Amino acid sequence: MYFTKEKVKANAKMVRIGMTDEMAEKMTSELENVIEWIKGLDDVNVDGVEPLNSVADHPLPRRTDTIVVENTREEVLSSAPAPDDEGEFFTVPKIIE
Repeated sequence: MYFTKEKVKANAKMVRIGMTDEMAEKMTSELENVIEWIKGLDDVNVDGVEPLNSVADHPLPRRTDTIVVENTREEVLSSAPAPDDEGEFFTVPKIIE
């Protein structure tokens, strides 16, 4: 166990965050879950992957610009909540008064 309720409350006090016992219990549990997730990164296979200090020295991989799926106006408007009378636009309710 990396975190205890007392450690969480002490850190919260240092950064001047008010924290109840219930909040400290919840935060302790959440922090433990984060640590467990980070430990899971040890299982990632990185064989053959060179260490990288900066991505600025490496060009980004390029891909061809091809259309994979073509959506027609009718297909897109078929999921519209309320198409207008002519069926050319999405009609949405006014939200700003």
